[in-house]
Amino acid sequence: MPLPATLPPGKAIRLLPANARVVGAPGCGTPETLLRALGETADLLPAPTLYSGLQLGGYPFLDAVRQGHLRYLTWHPYGPARRLSEYVPARASAVPALLDHWQTDAALVRVSPPDRNGYCNLGPSASYVRAAVTRATVVLAEVDPLVPRTHGDTAVHVSEITALVEADTPMCEYHEADRDPLSDRIAAHVLDLLPDRPVLQFGLGSVPESLIHGLAGLRGARVVGMATDAMVALFQQGVLSSLDMMPCPAISAVELMGTRTLMEFADGNPSIGVFDSRTGHAPRRLGGLPGLVSVNSAVEVDLLGQVNAETVRGRQVSGVGGAADFAEAAHGSPGGLSVIAMASTTPDGKHSRIVPALAPGAAATIPRHTPDAVVTEYGVAWLRGKTTAERAESLAHVAHPDHRAELTK
Repeated sequence: MPLPATLPPGKAIRLLPANARVVGAPGCGTPETLLRALGETADLLPAPTLYSGLQLGGYPFLDAVRQGHLRYLTWHPYGPARRLSEYVPARASAVPALLDHWQTDAALVRVSPPDRNGYCNLGPSASYVRAAVTRATVVLAEVDPLVPRTHGDTAVHVSEITALVEADTPMCEYHEADRDPLSDRIAAHVLDLLPDRPVLQFGLGSVPESLIHGLAGLRGARVVGMATDAMVALFQQGVLSSLDMMPCPAISAVELMGTRTLMEFADGNPSIGVFDSRTGHAPRRLGGLPGLVSVNSAVEVDLLGQVNAETVRGRQVSGVGGAADFAEAAHGSPGGLSVIAMASTTPDGKHSRIVPALAPGAAATIPRHTPDAVVTEYGVAWLRGKTTAERAESLAHVAHPDHRAELTK
């Protein structure tokens, strides 16, 4: 089969239909070359709208959003786009279905070059991207030879692609957060909770980095949700087995969030699979995995156990992401645990992150019946099976000492 035409980025963007509903790939699969071209030509297009999850890179389309030439909707506001985007509250498992609801017209993706059988690869990101490629009538793919060929739901045949573009921007990278003594103390409490041969899900941040570092010596673990650079060392240490094969790889991710270290390790590696959110974020499927432990952070937790992971003083700073899906799955997993791990105070130390009640306008990202435990540097507050009064007492006990008296009132 002949290859699609290879076009300059601006000319490829002109293939978008009028009033185009365009989906951009997220994370390390962010198609920066095409997004820059979209930003540069948006004023020439009839009313385009861009949808995406967490983008990395420089957000080269934001000037077009500021000038009113491009509308931008996201379910994961991040970085410079927080004040310019329109937020769509959506759990990760629901996003592929939303693409049908929005009647997606076009997908912008970053892929490996086609192989001899005509297959490109989405590399680090399947999540909602695989669904977008299937749904869209126009698929524009920027080709980057450094995109890893990953196993899972990442193959895209050239017959699905409308036009190719040569990537002229480097592949976006995610750099790990720095560990610190505080995150190490929080992680130590979480590590004490892990069952034998756990299936682990971590969010992003310093506490997950400390947790991954603390897994040395564990054997027979698996990871779902996301892979980071630090997980490469887990294979080298024998924590994750490099002999695990599809369809049950050692790491079953929807996103690879890292640098060349991770991408080169994942290239052609059957121990790492990258999957569509319809399976990789599905609570019912994940909840059937014994010993699933979900560890996510939060902005604040109230004394009922409600978790706000999205808003600060009414301002949207993050999205639901996979937190709600994974927390629900881990709560239902045989022998599993849904854990919220966070520092007891805000970074300046002035405000408790365990609060009497969520403020008006604050998001309840995870309902009070789902977390099994909340962990701070002061210990573990067990919530599962506790009365509302017992929950409040447990949570106040792991708050910072300066705030405990106020909370126990």
